[in-house]
Amino acid sequence: MFGAVNKTQRVRIRLTGATDETETNNEYTGEYRFSNCRHCIVYTDRTGNAVTKVGIEAADNAMLLHRVGYITADMLFDPKAETSVKYEASSLKSGFILHTESYQIICKENCLSIIVAYNLYDDSDEPPITGKQEINISILEENEDEKCI
Repeated sequence: MFGAVNKTQRVRIRLTGATDETETNNEYTGEYRFSNCRHCIVYTDRTGNAVTKVGIEAADNAMLLHRVGYITADMLFDPKAETSVKYEASSLKSGFILHTESYQIICKENCLSIIVAYNLYDDSDEPPITGKQEINISILEENEDEKCI
């Protein structure tokens, strides 16, 4: 059960989203723990030869997304404040201002959903990058096949 157990559990993580009309769908196996009123999720993103470790700390009012590896970035999704983001991927380095449009956690007995919509602004006069992401987490059964896609 989500939000009530203070032990690490194996989970399936389904990420669906869109960034400037480009849709993404990914699935991972990772770990979940509820601690200090925060949902903590960790997993490894393996895309080709690129490996990124991902950690998510989601509270009722904000979420921190921490990436290290091929992609390195910390993104604080807080609807009450704009935050700065330093994003590095391979040789690309960028800085953004992150504005969280909406943030919601839906916690059910067998599923946790985190939904966020945001805009990323850079120093240019171009329109912001718009994004939406839905993170759905479900507990793996003991005998369920675990896979990373």
